[in-house]
Parts: sequence; C-alpha cells; structure tokens
Amino acid sequence: MSYSEFDSESEPEQPLSLLLQAIAPKLMLCRIREFEPEDLEACVEIYRSNAPDYLSEEGLEAYIEFLALGTSYYLVIEHDGEIVACGGLELIGDSDTATLVHGMVHGEYHRQGFGTTLLAARLALLECEVRPQEVWVNTTAATLPFYGRFGFAYHSSSGKRPGADEGRASVWMSVDDQDIEDIRYALEERGIKIFLNDPNEDDTEEEE
Repeated sequence: MSYSEFDSESEPEQPLSLLLQAIAPKLMLCRIREFEPEDLEACVEIYRSNAPDYLSEEGLEAYIEFLALGTSYYLVIEHDGEIVACGGLELIGDSDTATLVHGMVHGEYHRQGFGTTLLAARLALLECEVRPQEVWVNTTAATLPFYGRFGFAYHSSSGKRPGADEGRASVWMSVDDQDIEDIRYALEERGIKIFLNDPNEDDTEEEE
C-alpha cells in the first residue's frame, strides 16, 4: 500500500514555545503511519500491556469496537519493526475542537519518548490557520502528569468536561498555527515522518 508523506516545509519563525520546549527533547526516531486492519492484534497487545495500571481490562472490548469502526485518524508507531504505540485524533465536525483518543504506548516502551512522539504526531495533523484549536483528552489520574507537562489543564474546578466518563477527567489546551508549524518542524528535524493512507493512490505502487 502506498502512503502520502506528511512533513513541514518551513522553519519556526520565532523561539520555541513552552509546548515545543517540552516536546522537542523527547522525540524518538521512529516510523509513524495510519492504522490498518492487520495492526489490530498489535494494538490489542499494547492495550493489554497497560491494564490494569493505566487502562481498565473491561474497556478492551469497546477499544476493539472503536478500531473496527474507524476514526478521523488513528496512528501507529513502529520501532525496530514492531508497533510500540498507537493513538487517534478525532476532529469534531467543522468546529475548532479536536479530541485525542486511545493514545497508548506498550508497557515495555514507557518513558522512552514514544508517548511524546505520538502526541506530537497527532497535533501535527491539525490545521489552525484561522483560529486556535482546542485539543481535549479524556484521561485518568495515572496519566494526568504526562499531559500536564505539555500545558493541558482542567476545563473547570471540577475537572470534568460534560459527558466525561465516571472516574476520568477531561483536560484541554489551545494550540495555534505557529504551534503546529513548530511541531512539524521539530519532527522533521528529528527525521520523523508521518505516512497517511492515500485513497487516491494506486495500491499496487511501492512506497517510496
């Protein structure tokens, strides 16, 4: 199957933002591409490696259903030929809102920079040319410190976004076009490319 290459063409026009200062040093060289049906087993294994410390064992069935239905984007990270992380980005209609969904790193690869790289890759897919984009994550107490270091914060004193699942809190941050350009440039500088499935390409072509 062929992929379209996602990269950046310009250098940052101003000093790195606090977001980039948190992201850039931890980027991990890897290959990032969109999820394909044959990745299901690897993604399920990643989920299981995070249960029950970070994910509920009861949620696995819903996760498998989510993968079967598909979403706006669901990415996998490959390292040394293995899928070590995966996560999605859902764009909410024509609004300036996006949600990071089902982001996880295999338990054997925690604290190596893959979580940060996965976050950066999903943010790099955003377009914020007109107005800043609100990015939401529905997360657990165990992963709140991870998102906090990048500037995600509670929406209100209750820590709950309307509709958030019981036992989970929603956090958010605002990113603008300069943030996105900086992230794309940082990924490119590290040699990290994102390959998106291109339905307009002939599936018989070889990947460049």
